[in-house]
Amino acid sequence: MNAKLIYLLLVVTTMMLMFDTTQAGDIKCSSTKECFRPCEEIGGCSNAKCINGKCRCYGCIG
Repeated sequence: MNAKLIYLLLVVTTMMLMFDTTQAGDIKCSSTKECFRPCEEIGGCSNAKCINGKCRCYGCIG
C-alpha cells in the first residue's frame, strides 16, 4: 500500500515539474544571461536557464 502511494506521488510530482518548464523555441545559448529576454517575451517572466545549449523558461505562462 505504501509503495503505491509513493509511486503515485512520484508520478504526480514528475508531471507537475514537466509542465512547469517551457522551451524558448530553438534559441541557442551559451550562458543563462542570453535566455532572460526570450523567456520574458514568450512567457512574461525572466526565470530562465541555458541547458544543453538551449534556453529553458521556468514558471512562465505561455
